[in-house]
Amino acid sequence: MKLYLLRHAEAEPGDSDADRRLTRKGEKQTAQLAKFIRKHDVELEIDEIWHSPLVRAVATAEIFHNELGLDAPLHEAPGLRPEDDPRPMALRLACSRKSVLVVGHNPHFESLASLLLSGSSNPILIDFKKCGLLHLERAEDPGRNRPLGHWILSWYLIPRLL
Repeated sequence: MKLYLLRHAEAEPGDSDADRRLTRKGEKQTAQLAKFIRKHDVELEIDEIWHSPLVRAVATAEIFHNELGLDAPLHEAPGLRPEDDPRPMALRLACSRKSVLVVGHNPHFESLASLLLSGSSNPILIDFKKCGLLHLERAEDPGRNRPLGHWILSWYLIPRLL
């Protein structure tokens, strides 16, 4: 199973966290990431796209989906808000048979990635940048000694490297 974690791009400030929209820069960052992937023939295996209900994550998912012409359906998924406990999502991903792109937020993503890679959400192992795309592969299914399976970091793209 392949897993892609995409943190939302730059968003406008605002009092209502759920309604914050992407800035123009955020829209461009997301399109630039997709164009980089297409230009360099980065192979993505994506069966489904899960995103948080927050406006900036939905917009990031839609732009990425459209720029790459992906066939994968988009779904709002529970447990992807910034302050959500990463364990339920980690268990859901550990049991998934589909390759998934998940679009979400910090601090949730930093904790989720650390949990999958090490079995613990603390300490944080990945400094997750806005519009950063992390690719993990499940090398071993969940078992008695590793309830989340064994995950390997394949690559990590951040906007300033593109």
